[in-house]
Amino acid sequence: QKEHPFSADKVFRVCEASFDLSFFSPELVADLFENPSDDLGIMFETVITGYSRLSFSSEADVACQQWGRLRGGALSVLRTSLKENISEYCANILSALTKAECEAATVQSNQGPDSGSNLFNDGVVGEEMMNAGAYIALIRECLDRIAKKKDQITDKSMNECRRCLSVLKDVAPNIMALLLHQSSEANSHVDPRPTIAEAWFVTMTSLVSICRNHEQIAAALVGDDVGSFLGDSLSAAWALIFLKDLGTKKAPPPAIQRGMSLDGPQTLAINNFMSESMLLGPSILVAGGRSILSHIQVNDTVDQSNIGVTILAASLLRAVSGALPPWAVEDIPTLFRSMFETVGRDSEKFVQILSDSTKIKASSPLGAVNAGELFAGRYLDVSDRHIESFLHQSKAVTTKGDWRKLKVILKATCGGKKKDAGFNLKPQFTSWECERL
Repeated sequence: QKEHPFSADKVFRVCEASFDLSFFSPELVADLFENPSDDLGIMFETVITGYSRLSFSSEADVACQQWGRLRGGALSVLRTSLKENISEYCANILSALTKAECEAATVQSNQGPDSGSNLFNDGVVGEEMMNAGAYIALIRECLDRIAKKKDQITDKSMNECRRCLSVLKDVAPNIMALLLHQSSEANSHVDPRPTIAEAWFVTMTSLVSICRNHEQIAAALVGDDVGSFLGDSLSAAWALIFLKDLGTKKAPPPAIQRGMSLDGPQTLAINNFMSESMLLGPSILVAGGRSILSHIQVNDTVDQSNIGVTILAASLLRAVSGALPPWAVEDIPTLFRSMFETVGRDSEKFVQILSDSTKIKASSPLGAVNAGELFAGRYLDVSDRHIESFLHQSKAVTTKGDWRKLKVILKATCGGKKKDAGFNLKPQFTSWECERL
């Protein structure tokens, strides 16, 4: 069958075989991945080939529809195998599938928001079948499985974690380039970026969690530079917020924003990742700052030793100012509280960082932040008296521990309650559970 053309009949038969295989025991399927055959490879080669069939027609032929089912079948087989082990072959397959999906999504994004798609639609790669990002989500499931072992961490567990990290590092350049693609939110196809972003950041959160709760694994991953890697993802989260245009004092924000939408579970995932990652300590913020400074320049009027946490604070102020949807603003006080914990519960240092975050400006453009503009956004471009009032009230929150009050303070400082601009209600996380499609 390997030489047969990509046809609906072939894809259907491979799909049915993949779902059948996924119902075998994890031990048996994992053994197949340890000793892979050409027959096993056909399944994944067919999935990868399918991404190359992307066209900008809204009509999906029968072969594409069957290929959409096959994505679910391949995922089910991989999931069964990963319940037992992540072999080298399995890791390579996950990398190849993720890269193929990201490359197709990038080509689609290059066509702009009005382009049709024979793949990125509800009936193929979308909610009715299986959303983009599912292969990354499998890495998260693998990390969570290992984390549940608690005191039963073995050399095998540590090697599996290192293999998971290796996959994530291998696909990270493809992921980051796609997530920060400046094409506006799609309206004529299913935008694959939001669910890929969600999968990426929930997986990063699991990686942070396993590092926090398992010293042996954290020590093993230090040699693989896990800190810098997490810093890169933290930097990407900030950059997504800085993509959003808040408008000016004379003009409202544009109706069509650059970059993917942040009004969905991807922002839940980003906020959770930022909150959890700060619990690793100041080093993660240093790594995030070092990462974002490799792409931008900032003014030198702030303390450069705290640049990472300062940019974080500025991104949170911009989030409240309208870069994130209203429902997401509810999480911001919790993020500031995590930041307070990260700086050692030092009220003076916390307030100094807040002060710096209201002053830090871009010396070169980043997203919607033009050279000379505040990262925190236009609502912080106010008199010293207003800033001092904000800092004084914020310090009172830290000394009294009344973090619920911070939400009121932030909203008052960052332009008050925003007008309803068609935002959704607070979403639920995406499920990548895949029964026989």
